[in-house]
Amino acid sequence: WLCHNNTDESKQKLPALLMARVPGYAWDQPWTGRVGVTGLECVAAALAAVVAHNSLSAILTCCVEYGGDVDTVAAIAMAAASGSREVEQNLPGHLVEGLENGGYGRDYLVKLDQRLHEVVTSP
Repeated sequence: WLCHNNTDESKQKLPALLMARVPGYAWDQPWTGRVGVTGLECVAAALAAVVAHNSLSAILTCCVEYGGDVDTVAAIAMAAASGSREVEQNLPGHLVEGLENGGYGRDYLVKLDQRLHEVVTSP
């Protein structure tokens, strides 16, 4: 939805979108405290970080500061926010260049991102 900004909707509308499609959870509540390992907790925490912050670096910092399963939360949040016009794409170069580059490393992720972009932007 938000990835590669294939929409004119604001990220502030994400909680309402999730509440309509996945009812029964408080998607509109800010996340506080450590994040457990359940998918629900990870998605809720990631959503809260994306809605609350306007730059990738701030979203990443927020995810790490939660504590708990922060790698999963950060992966979800960063994927959701990458490419959005509402989110400043300001990760320091060393965080990208320093990624390991094995079979499923940095180059693989860049190609995957490009393919995803082609899928969501093709007519």
